[in-house]
Amino acid sequence: MFVSIIICTYRRAEALGDLLDCLAAQTNRRNEILIVDGSGEDQSVREKLEGFMKRVGGRVNLRLIQSQKGLTRQRNVGLREAQGELVCFFDDDVTFGEDFISQTVALFQQSEMKDVGGVTGYDVLNYGVPMRFRHKLRGAFGFYSSWRPGALARCGLVVPLGIQPPFSGCMDVGWLGGFCMLYRREAIAGLYFDEGLPTYGGEDTNFSMKVGKKWRLVLCGDLQLKHHRTMTSRVNGPAQVYDTSFGTARNQLSESRTFPAVMWLLWFAVVEFGFDLVSFIRRPSRMTLNIIMARQRGLIAGIRSIPGWDHDTAIEGNLAAAKRR
Repeated sequence: MFVSIIICTYRRAEALGDLLDCLAAQTNRRNEILIVDGSGEDQSVREKLEGFMKRVGGRVNLRLIQSQKGLTRQRNVGLREAQGELVCFFDDDVTFGEDFISQTVALFQQSEMKDVGGVTGYDVLNYGVPMRFRHKLRGAFGFYSSWRPGALARCGLVVPLGIQPPFSGCMDVGWLGGFCMLYRREAIAGLYFDEGLPTYGGEDTNFSMKVGKKWRLVLCGDLQLKHHRTMTSRVNGPAQVYDTSFGTARNQLSESRTFPAVMWLLWFAVVEFGFDLVSFIRRPSRMTLNIIMARQRGLIAGIRSIPGWDHDTAIEGNLAAAKRR
């Protein structure tokens, strides 16, 4: 099986260099490496690649593709260029052993995996951790019906894969983590990432759930890698909260614009506001206040981002329909 490896990067040359060294050492050579760079005028990624190619020569089949920045946009650029029977998306700050791609190919070729459209690996650095308290609170308010790792929940929420302890074999999940998404080409034919979603808007969940409607998705405990979560060019605090809230609203109403879907989103906004308010009362600061505002702004912006969606009119229409029923 020919493998397309797509790596989207933005001004993280040092982290990318470690991943490139891992790819150069792979035992599987039937692959292409597509680096989709959104760094603009910053030449650090290009310079890192030039130095890398001088060292490895013809040992790798690598191509640099320039793109406008934006994770979903860059993923789609790579997807349009990919030629492989397997399409592997990696974050630019992961590393893994020399047999990782060979193990991936062998996994997809197993007879019992014929109905599997997507696989994600086990992050040995960050998996096997307890459930966060905020997730438990969300469960108490009805958003989670299952605590199985990788399960889907209401409002586009998901049970984290990271709570899964180390294990051997594969387990079915409802979504794949964006740092490592390995897809059978047939399963993603005609699908693209939603370019209306911001970087931390759940593009990985949104895309993998589309695949999961027709194909199995699995987490493989034996396919191990390390996600180093490099902080360079990464947003945190209110900016990240805005992105995730935007994605929650957009993913929820893009999937369903029914009255229950709208009501669950409104309930989510109320519950999250309550959580944030308690955090502010306990530890008042400008940061916690900004997070409260960022979450609500993100939800509103996510609703307004849906094409043809007049949220005020739609909510009134759903309420009227509910009364008629």
